[in-house]
Amino acid sequence: MKPTRPGLATRCAHAGAPRPADGVNAPFSPPIVQSSLFALGSAAEAEELFTGKRPGYAYSRFGNPTVERLAEAIADLEGGAGALVTSSGNAAVLCAVMAALEGRRGPLVTHPDIYGGSFELLQILAEVGRVPVQTVEATDDAAWLAAVAGAGAVLVETPSNPLMRLVDLAATTAAARPGGAPVIVDNTVATPCNQLPITQGADWVVHSTTKYLNGHSDMIGGCVVKREPLTPANRRIHKNLGGTVNALDAWLVLRGLRTFPLRLAAHNRNGAAVAAWLRVHPAVAQVHYAGDPAHPQAGIFRRQMAHGGSLLSFELRGGAAAATRFLDRLRLIVHAVSLGGLESLATRPAMTSHRGMPPEARARAGVADGLVRLSVGVEDLDDLLADLEQALATD
Repeated sequence: MKPTRPGLATRCAHAGAPRPADGVNAPFSPPIVQSSLFALGSAAEAEELFTGKRPGYAYSRFGNPTVERLAEAIADLEGGAGALVTSSGNAAVLCAVMAALEGRRGPLVTHPDIYGGSFELLQILAEVGRVPVQTVEATDDAAWLAAVAGAGAVLVETPSNPLMRLVDLAATTAAARPGGAPVIVDNTVATPCNQLPITQGADWVVHSTTKYLNGHSDMIGGCVVKREPLTPANRRIHKNLGGTVNALDAWLVLRGLRTFPLRLAAHNRNGAAVAAWLRVHPAVAQVHYAGDPAHPQAGIFRRQMAHGGSLLSFELRGGAAAATRFLDRLRLIVHAVSLGGLESLATRPAMTSHRGMPPEARARAGVADGLVRLSVGVEDLDDLLADLEQALATD
């Protein structure tokens, strides 16, 4: 019988586990190689290392054994041929954009409701680096696909944060392919549990590993996964941008991956239940959730996602004042930025993650002043609903 590939839960439970080359009695949990440098050996051995004739390590910005284990694990989860680990999600986006645009002509095409941090990064690249950036509404099929066809590279986030809008990945990658434009997909919100962009034709996948992959709200990091094997030029860009992660933070993500599918099952279950509960609450005007059966892009959802996940946003009938009151009344749910941790978090994106966007850009992206983003954690559902109920009460 032909051996089958282990399932996601099995691969995660063994993330970073010893390889045959590690020998007998190797630790199951990989060591934290907390060193900035490595002995080079003789002059001849050092020359072989730096020319690539011999594998090894010289300096942790260039490569580190713990970081390499994490890169291999995330590449495996996403179905890519290689990965580069970075110091943040924004560093991952920067690395992927620079690698994808190398040798290319044409603009970097993206959509207006991309994550606020990515929006600011692209602003800097456009203003300081003179990188041409073209922003097109991805829900306008004709305009979007025409822009993609003429792109130097394409950057999408689907579902988008915080409006949970979807980009049709199969259609986007098909439109990009004739012109050779690499497609980069930010898969932080969906995660490889709920969406696999490479199976839809994506060339690069980026993550903020701070979020669901780590899942414990105790580190900052990112990762870039490539469909094809990484080239020396890709590694040169990664190394010299300087956004490499340290061994301890890489180890923390490996630790988080061990329970990743178990956590995501709880996140998914609670996220869908909270979205359904909010949808019928009299104080709520609108809920934005990728897995909503009434989502305007439900057809795309069914084609490319396995579940709606646990990130959602909603608008209150009382606008910004009601949103502020809601956040001030929370008792269990934490008023804090970020997402994907065990604990539930709530924010107003206009005042936090998207604060750096000009008001007109926020309006174009649909981020209203009264919009509340909710990252649903793994707490008991009854406790979450009780906190939401008391925070939304008008008495």
